[in-house]
Amino acid sequence: MHDTAALCEAAARRLLEPGLPATAEVQEFLDWIACPVPADPGPVERDRALLLRAAGRFTRLFGLDCPTAPGLAVFGAEVPLDLLAASPGLPLAAASGTGASLLEAFFSCLGEGVELLASVETAADRASLRADPPHPVDADWLGQVLPAGAAPEGWAEMRRLDAPGSLWLPASLCFRSAGSGPPPWPLSIGCAAGPTPEAAALHALLELIERDAAALWWRGGSRGRPVALEDPAAAAAASLLGQLRQGLPPGGAGRRSWLLDLTTDLAVPVLAALSTDADGRGLCCGIAARSGRAAAARAAVLEMAQMETAHAVVLAKRREGGDAALNARDRAHLARYHGIGADRCALLHPEGAADPATALPDDPAAAFAAVTGRLGARGIPVLVRDLTRPALGVPVLRVLCPGLAVEPGRFLGARLLACQAASGGGDCHHGGIGLL
Repeated sequence: MHDTAALCEAAARRLLEPGLPATAEVQEFLDWIACPVPADPGPVERDRALLLRAAGRFTRLFGLDCPTAPGLAVFGAEVPLDLLAASPGLPLAAASGTGASLLEAFFSCLGEGVELLASVETAADRASLRADPPHPVDADWLGQVLPAGAAPEGWAEMRRLDAPGSLWLPASLCFRSAGSGPPPWPLSIGCAAGPTPEAAALHALLELIERDAAALWWRGGSRGRPVALEDPAAAAAASLLGQLRQGLPPGGAGRRSWLLDLTTDLAVPVLAALSTDADGRGLCCGIAARSGRAAAARAAVLEMAQMETAHAVVLAKRREGGDAALNARDRAHLARYHGIGADRCALLHPEGAADPATALPDDPAAAFAAVTGRLGARGIPVLVRDLTRPALGVPVLRVLCPGLAVEPGRFLGARLLACQAASGGGDCHHGGIGLL
């Protein structure tokens, strides 16, 4: 790609106006990622065109290989967060996407890049902030989330979906901005792009459910359940894993993989896919919440394989530059990979009976409404803010649920504390080594 912006713009135009002539380079690119060009463009093509035009603003796009999953497609991107920011000073950010095909991985990466760009505080966002909010979020929860003595520089309005009205949160929990302190959890959590606002909102909410389940499991010490062979999740995971390990002899990946059911009291399917070396070391983990169990298992396996790819990248960095070349995230990855043994960590193994009877409606709006109702019944607000940026055009929404646990994150909260009190917590199993 000699000129990424021009190529992405031309590819977008090709999808929207297939009757117009296209250069050989554009057609070769679309053929390479196996992106079809139907004669009558529909919503899928319009969504992909918007993502391609946004990708033209990225600094770099690149592919990666996974030695333990040759069938995995991985794309990465560098995203200039300053592009839409109200104030300069934000660094480049990394986006990534995986899939069983180049097409799936490529557009997954572009979607994550758009999420990053849209999460930045723009001039319009800043103008909408208030110094004294009329309806602030719960003060007790906020006291746990913000550092002691921290005073928000501005408050952002979040529409409440579990009840009428709005609540106001510190802007630092809603947007990325230069100069703000470190957030209590990664701001990528609960921020999602989608082909429609309803799909984006559901994706964001399911990510919050996923990270709540991960926290209750890893830090809370709540054991996962087994996944029955009759469960559609088991068949989906086995089929995808066979595809990802393709080209390797039986056992040639040197990995052992299995599923855990992390579904919580919210009855939203959450599955974890785990893999280790043959000796039980080298833990890699993917966790996903989806409307259906098979989809959750598939997404979890892709995340697990992406973590295997990350380990290969970290090892390559260390070979080339030594330990000095590693950042904090790289070192945390190595600590988890080499510091946890499956023979000594009970959290990696199932407990209790399998229970596959969890699913949500297929329609995104209906699924979102179902989960919102379950959260509201537990007194957990569901707050949303539209982050769709006119310059990008892709629907992006941020969803926050004060009361859910978050992994990774530095705050505990009543839900996680109650889980730790009931189980004894997760640190006794893994010594405090981080999961994500």
